[in-house]
Amino acid sequence: MTEKRGEVHGLLLLFLRAWYGMAPMTLTGSFLRSCMVCSCVLSLGVMPALAAAPAGDSATVQKLAHSLEARVGMAAVMLDTGETVSIGDEAAYPMQSVFKFILALSVLKQVDEGKLDLEQIIHIRPEQLLKDTWSPLRERFPQGGDFSLKELLRVTVQESDNNTCDLLFALIGGTGTVQKDLKEWGISGINVRFTENEMLRNHDLQYVNSSRPSAMNALLRAFDEGKILNKDTQRFLWDIMAGCSTGATRLKGKLPQDYVVAHKTGSGFTTPEGVIAAVNDVGIIVLPNGRKMAVSVFVMDSKDSLPACEKVIASMARWLCTEWQPAAAK
Repeated sequence: MTEKRGEVHGLLLLFLRAWYGMAPMTLTGSFLRSCMVCSCVLSLGVMPALAAAPAGDSATVQKLAHSLEARVGMAAVMLDTGETVSIGDEAAYPMQSVFKFILALSVLKQVDEGKLDLEQIIHIRPEQLLKDTWSPLRERFPQGGDFSLKELLRVTVQESDNNTCDLLFALIGGTGTVQKDLKEWGISGINVRFTENEMLRNHDLQYVNSSRPSAMNALLRAFDEGKILNKDTQRFLWDIMAGCSTGATRLKGKLPQDYVVAHKTGSGFTTPEGVIAAVNDVGIIVLPNGRKMAVSVFVMDSKDSLPACEKVIASMARWLCTEWQPAAAK
């Protein structure tokens, strides 16, 4: 009990530092990872009640998860019935670029409120396009230029550009704005505290930007049900996610062409020892009969290769669509 109280106390300190903008530069990655297991204790708000699947339903995904030397969390929910299945949902996992989906929701919320306009032009200076990070926009326009908000959102979500991501954070008032929006939407179990550049400078911070799989599904469900955005902005983001150019071998990897997947991936840093902090994919799968399933898969601290992790994510999605909900696919 003393050890568990110590972990909870440490987690409290971690989130207090994150909340007040004091980056925990001295905390070790192993300590942060141990904290993620009990992070749900500190969540705010109430998760929506969902029907639980029988325990036996998760046996196949448990086997898939155990095939990796990693911690795996997966949750799926049928959006029309609320039927769910999950494994590893007691922990929070580093989101990495999955949080760009949440950022896009917050940006589009301000569009709906009239604070921003999708057609407004944003000037980007060359020095804002950092050279040591993933940035397709920088590769195409190294000198910067003028871009519409619509284009910056597309590049951020579809191509997972880190520079445009942080520019959008600055545009809406920082990560704190996103966290306030999550609370307003009634979503607990998700923490957005640090930007891409902050995580790049201190890799341990990626463990603070975290989510439980079921929490991400709750957000995906609220998005799909029109509880967050107006119809036009909702459709705009849906189309962007359905055209996501990253993660073709994750949720979509083993699904036939007649399945539509609107999703956002996330990939973590790799340590010198070859441990991958995060291999993620979250989204909504539209089955051939029109029914929808929200799925969130997070792979944390994998000692296996990236292709191995992606194969497990793809196999889980395949199992969900063909075995867990075979009638839904007809």
